[in-house]
Amino acid sequence: MPKTETQTLVETLELTRDLTKYYLKSLKGKDIHKVFESEGIQLNSIIWLIAHITVSQNWLLLVCTGGEKVNIPWARQFGLGSEIPKKEDCPPFEEILDYFKEVHEKSISYVSQLTDESLAKPTTNGIDFGGEDSVRAIIKHAIRHEGVHTGHLSWLCKLFGVKTI
Repeated sequence: MPKTETQTLVETLELTRDLTKYYLKSLKGKDIHKVFESEGIQLNSIIWLIAHITVSQNWLLLVCTGGEKVNIPWARQFGLGSEIPKKEDCPPFEEILDYFKEVHEKSISYVSQLTDESLAKPTTNGIDFGGEDSVRAIIKHAIRHEGVHTGHLSWLCKLFGVKTI
């Protein structure tokens, strides 16, 4: 039996998260606050990337789709357009990892229940990606968003000298 659109979206969300976790595991033991610089441009640190992925998934997959968001006390520190906070201003990394897991599990549970009709509904806040304001479009964007930042984690592996393949 062919997969539903929702099943395909959930599978892609899970595959994307698996790759994120792969690179994160590869970076274990590295300085999570290290900010590399390239031609005067600061690159995001490990801690910022994981916190940002967490906050963004909460916003995109739970808030924008009509789900029940997870209350993350430090969300504004790592949201859209945020700057990397000083080490002393960051929450503990273990706490970030706990939210990373909780938000993902809650998102998967919620998205798994969506029907084709639900996917076609507009977002709760009128966000338009690629000319479409729909729950479907926001889920696709969430997949792209995490994938982009997963790529950043892969670059951090290279910069830290971590072999990944």
